[in-house]
Amino acid sequence: MERLTNRQKVFLCLADELSKDGKSSRFMIEKGLFLLRTEECMDKFIKFYNFFPYRYGPFSNISFLDMNRLLSQNLLEGDKKLAITPLGKKALNNLDPKIANLVIKTAHRFGSESQIKEYVYEKYPWYTIKSETPKMEAKKATPGILTIGYEGRDIDEFLNTLLKEGVEVLIDVRYNPFSMKFSFTKNKLKSYLENVGIEYVHMPELGIRGEKRKSLSTGEDYSMLFNEYKNTTIRERKQDIEKLEELGKHKRIVLMCFEHSKDMCHRGIISGAIAAEVTHV
Repeated sequence: MERLTNRQKVFLCLADELSKDGKSSRFMIEKGLFLLRTEECMDKFIKFYNFFPYRYGPFSNISFLDMNRLLSQNLLEGDKKLAITPLGKKALNNLDPKIANLVIKTAHRFGSESQIKEYVYEKYPWYTIKSETPKMEAKKATPGILTIGYEGRDIDEFLNTLLKEGVEVLIDVRYNPFSMKFSFTKNKLKSYLENVGIEYVHMPELGIRGEKRKSLSTGEDYSMLFNEYKNTTIRERKQDIEKLEELGKHKRIVLMCFEHSKDMCHRGIISGAIAAEVTHV
């Protein structure tokens, strides 16, 4: 059995507590995890789940993946309602009592799916904009150009940020759309984006080959790389810069690469070559 993360232990604990009252549906667990994040500040204690608006309110792709891992490891069982197995109970022996108490408190706040749904939808309407029964409509997107780096973000936080910014099209400016974070590899990222109504476009011609980044360590190294990039790619790919400018006049687009800071990333150079104003998020 793989070593469990603290958030996976919280998932197990919540499923266990909810099952005692016959309420351990996937919907109840998901919304319970959301309340642990938003109202019990679970992220202050452990690395926890982030959420974004989806079909049934707040949702976390990471929690969904964790659920499947727990099922595959025989720590959870069931389908419509989940139950912790004896092996799962053993895994909870070293869960921090303070965290366990918060989980128990949250598990017994609501008596049914309809009660927790009504509470979450009314108090957190933003997370219903993609729901089948929305409490809030998403604002109409204003055309424009933004940039973002996914460094330090998980896929759920990333999607939530894009939705809050009203992004309609994501332009991936990586030369090689591979990532050690599997969620941000090209096909996986494209699928996640399409699920929330965001178009994915890959423009490798604006990227920088990986071998040119291998020996970067100082500010001078980055300065030399970006100067070369300005004098080669930016000059040679003026038509692509113009394409971005034109697209930004009609849709709200975001240029994406890895680095959190645009000053450490070539998307900062791209945005500097664009005539229109560019916002970094």
